[in-house]
Amino acid sequence: MVDNLENRFRGRLISAHVYDTRTGCEYSLNPANRNRTASVFKVMVMAGTLLEAQDAQREVTEREMRLMTPMITRSTNNEVRILWRDFGGQDWFRQTADAFEMEDLDIVGDFNTRPWGRTRTSASDQVALLRQVLLGEWGPLEDEYRSVALDLMSSVVPEQTWGVTAGVPQEWSVAQKNGFAGGIVNSVGWVDEPGPSNGYVVAIMSEGSASISAGIPVVEAISEIIARAMLLPEPAGASGVE
Repeated sequence: MVDNLENRFRGRLISAHVYDTRTGCEYSLNPANRNRTASVFKVMVMAGTLLEAQDAQREVTEREMRLMTPMITRSTNNEVRILWRDFGGQDWFRQTADAFEMEDLDIVGDFNTRPWGRTRTSASDQVALLRQVLLGEWGPLEDEYRSVALDLMSSVVPEQTWGVTAGVPQEWSVAQKNGFAGGIVNSVGWVDEPGPSNGYVVAIMSEGSASISAGIPVVEAISEIIARAMLLPEPAGASGVE
């Protein structure tokens, strides 16, 4: 399986990680890879903003919601720059990364750069972040603030709901965030079966495609493989992963 993917998408730097909530098992594709984040960076900015509100023992402000909503649901950039600068830029982001135990996050950027495009991360770190922010398996965020994150990531505009949705039954729900810039195409999310919370958390990251439109099929091909495995009555084994 890995060889087939490598041959099909030769020249791309790809990685993926999946956490199965039914079994607690985790599966990885190219776990040593570190990919540029593009706009999946914005999940961390959202998480940091929510943590600021929680630490101050207050509700998320209307202004913060006005900034986070388009940042997550439409992947706008001006809003993330404002939040990044409001809270202290790179130093604040490093503190946020520490709070969520993001060990593989290499933060690149300052006030005058686009850090969400150049920051690097692992797929497993992105899955760990979503398990904290959306599922609350551990981590600093309380239910009130996690519910804001889940609502935002479940409200992505239709034109940006590609990626980890590929291969997923229509009746399942997906909370997601995509990152896309030039040859960088990433998709992360929580795929949830109707009824009891059984599903999986997934991050698929790629770079090296000629364009965003060329990179989306790379991510979706991997998503379809994952979905087929995860939708089996019994969790699949680690075939095709490292």
